[in-house]
Amino acid sequence: MKRIELVGLNSERKQLIEYLQRCGTVDISDSRGEILKGRETASTISQLESNMAQVAAAISMLPDEKSGLFAKRREIAADKCAIQAGESAQTMELVRSILQIKKAFEKNEDALASLETEKDSLKRFTALDAPASSQQTRHTQSKTGTADGEWNEEQIWQKLHEYDISSVYFEILDATKQQTAIWLIYSLSEEEKVSKFFADINFAVPKNLTDKEPKTRICEIEQRRQEISAQNEELAEKLAGYGNMRADLELFYDKMAVRRDKYRALENVGITENAFFVSGYVPEKDGESLKNELMKKFTVSVELFEPGKTEDVPAEFRNNAFVAPVESITSDYSMPSKNDVDPNPVMAVFYYFFFGMMFSDAGYGLLLMIVCGILGFGNVLERKKRNTFRMFFYCGVSTTFWGLMYGSFFGDMITTVSKTFGSGALALSPILVDPVQKPLTVLIMSVAFGTIHILTALAIKFYMTWRNGEKWAAVFDTGFWILVISGIGILATGAAFKIDAVTKIGKYLAIGAAIGLVLTQGRSSKNPIMKLLNGILSLYDITSIVGDVLSYSRLMALGLATGVIASVVNVLGSLGGNSVVGLISFIAISIFGHTLNFAINMLGAYVHTNRLQYVEFYQKFYEGGGRKYSPLGLNTKYYNFKNERNGDYV
Repeated sequence: MKRIELVGLNSERKQLIEYLQRCGTVDISDSRGEILKGRETASTISQLESNMAQVAAAISMLPDEKSGLFAKRREIAADKCAIQAGESAQTMELVRSILQIKKAFEKNEDALASLETEKDSLKRFTALDAPASSQQTRHTQSKTGTADGEWNEEQIWQKLHEYDISSVYFEILDATKQQTAIWLIYSLSEEEKVSKFFADINFAVPKNLTDKEPKTRICEIEQRRQEISAQNEELAEKLAGYGNMRADLELFYDKMAVRRDKYRALENVGITENAFFVSGYVPEKDGESLKNELMKKFTVSVELFEPGKTEDVPAEFRNNAFVAPVESITSDYSMPSKNDVDPNPVMAVFYYFFFGMMFSDAGYGLLLMIVCGILGFGNVLERKKRNTFRMFFYCGVSTTFWGLMYGSFFGDMITTVSKTFGSGALALSPILVDPVQKPLTVLIMSVAFGTIHILTALAIKFYMTWRNGEKWAAVFDTGFWILVISGIGILATGAAFKIDAVTKIGKYLAIGAAIGLVLTQGRSSKNPIMKLLNGILSLYDITSIVGDVLSYSRLMALGLATGVIASVVNVLGSLGGNSVVGLISFIAISIFGHTLNFAINMLGAYVHTNRLQYVEFYQKFYEGGGRKYSPLGLNTKYYNFKNERNGDYV
């Protein structure tokens, strides 16, 4: 990154910022400082965001023929992103008309829901041929409600006698195990006794009862529902008339998004009475050409500088086609700090390698390659959507490789099909090892690859520390640990293959490096005893490293799970035998079973591959905490505006 600083005339401020926005290469910083003032744009931004929210709500009401994964944004020239005179007023009037329809729809939906609730509450009272609401005369009171539990007439009379209530008449309208609907009329002289009776049976009066018979009210509700449904049909027809306006609303939304971003940038521009000042960051490869273009088009002074050590410089990845797909894995974790190296070139190799080792089926890998190859390298998707599929394409290549190493093609499908429907002569033999027959071998391989992964992380840390001028720290704090782990690995290799010379080399290397740790890890202490004690205690970190190495056993576990489950699916499919029914059941079970196995184990491989990078790899050397390069650009949702400088669609 280069720091760019430019000074120009106030009369060209907006035009220059708009040009920078169409170029999409400058990450603008707060350029106001303590002396220069900035333009207050908060109210304008707030108004734009309010309008955008209304437009988005209106767009959501209109039919979309291009939604979904494969939908592409319309492409349009960058000079079309400006809002024309009178366009805002005209478009917002259209938006308000659509939102009025939306509000009417919502009001009707609330009314329908309320009517449905009222209807449901009245259904249990339909046997009543009197007003459902409470009615009072000079001497009596009637009430309609529900009592907890299931009651019959005898039980209610018994309960009334308990409270010495005699001047009462009631009808049971409906009874379930949960509640009993009752209508009763009683003498006002026994109001106090009746109140206690009601409390005893948890008698509750519904709130929405009217002075009409329940049957009559239900008929009114149905009639009202029909009226509202007719209104909704009219509203739908009216809304359909706006369907051809969706593209215009989407373009207007993107225009406002572009203008909002422009005003956010203008807020950070330092201004005086006649001039303005802008500073920011631009990729080194774009710096000189942008400088020359600006000085040709505007009355402006432009300078490029190397960023200072204390500056918060944004970070951007620039890698080849093999590495670029995994950049999102790192950015999701954290952008690199100014002290970090780009970990993606090294991480990409391990990422693809480990994913394939865990998914480990040639059939699944080929499917992944075909589908993700089309989506990642074809023109089916927009450019920004392709990287993830390119990543999974390379993962598919690795999965196919490991599937052949393990002899797995949809599990043991070739063998199963051959035995069930043929002579049984066909089989796919593993090139390297059968994980089902020799899981211990695969476990040793997994631990070995994990050790290499951790050693690579420590080597990067060694390089970074050495590069920063801390050469002794690189040797003492990282170099000795590399030698300890390497020595243990060489010792284990020698012991496994019974090569005494190799075993001795590993042993002496590990012991020597451990002594080095004891002598150097307490060097910050002034007390000689504490120096030695801290050095000895530092060896305890070997337990953490052993735990990290053992976590790579998941490479064996997930790889074994993929193959075993696939083989079980094949066994279930072959139970129908060599017959037409057996063939149909085999195909059906295989499609369902392998699809499920593919989805579950691909997700597992993805999650655990990420974990190995985040927990075991990055934590050894990666600081992170950097700021992502976010240039002022044409960041839109519905339309793809052409870049001002290179003609590409952004």
